[in-house]
Amino acid sequence: MRIRKTGRVVAGAAVASVALLMGALSAPASAATTAAGCGDPGALCVWEGAFSGRTAVFTDLGDECVTLPFGVLADLNYTDRSVSFYPSTDCTGTALVAPSLDLHSWVSHGAMHSFRAS
Repeated sequence: MRIRKTGRVVAGAAVASVALLMGALSAPASAATTAAGCGDPGALCVWEGAFSGRTAVFTDLGDECVTLPFGVLADLNYTDRSVSFYPSTDCTGTALVAPSLDLHSWVSHGAMHSFRAS
């Protein structure tokens, strides 16, 4: 099972990379799920480490602040919206912005604990 999930994450990251190179591309965010949805169109996938450790997937992003289930250090934003990540649990403080179709890590900035789509 773990190998299959890793393959999907890698495949999703590859799809996002190709989309970025080619220039491709309300309800509350759904509950966090497993890594199985990483790379699916419309999904925001976050990792506890730099693309390692626990993962959570969010879909149907709204405009509200969403508290993450754990501190995150990387994302695959395969949505059509920018996502601002915050170091607090209430979307306050200096944000890191992940544009649509972004694959990014921010280990040097430290863990983020909430996000808001815009």
